[in-house]
Amino acid sequence: MKYLILILFCLLIQSCSDCTNVYFTENDKTWFTNYNVGDKLIFKSQLNDYDTIFITNKVIKEPKGECNPFVSEFDKDFVRLDYKIKKDTFKLVNDYFVQIGANENLKDASPVIRLLNMEYSNSRDKLPTPKTYELNADWKNVYTFDKGNCPYTNLNGKFGITEFQWDKNYGLVSYKNESGEKWILIKKE
Repeated sequence: MKYLILILFCLLIQSCSDCTNVYFTENDKTWFTNYNVGDKLIFKSQLNDYDTIFITNKVIKEPKGECNPFVSEFDKDFVRLDYKIKKDTFKLVNDYFVQIGANENLKDASPVIRLLNMEYSNSRDKLPTPKTYELNADWKNVYTFDKGNCPYTNLNGKFGITEFQWDKNYGLVSYKNESGEKWILIKKE
């Protein structure tokens, strides 16, 4: 009998709870709208090494007012981009590239960005200060992510990436390894 009462009580709580849909801000959308499945990004280093990143998947979840009250009272916009990278002509790595969920406080959300061994993720919404990229004046809102602001720096093996730069309109624009080799975006197809 007490199990039946517990089940009825749980159903009552679930049916009485409000579910709030939370949508991306226009600023949030700039983290993922510049990429689509099938995009190919070609990078070249100062040593004439080429890397190619392929966007392989884009998961989009829009809120529909379907909440689990035992988990959250919010149903949020969510996007994840997956990629495959052909690194130095020999290695293919598959992983997620960007994921972002709308912020229930109705502020701009903070993305999770992963490139090879580095991941930027910051729930406190403290992004580095954007700057104009010195090699390309079109890249005006470039964030630099490095070991100082990336909590995870040894993922996916030891690729030695120590820094990557991300423009809000163009996406990933460059990255550098521990020996100083720097790859710069030369073409997006």
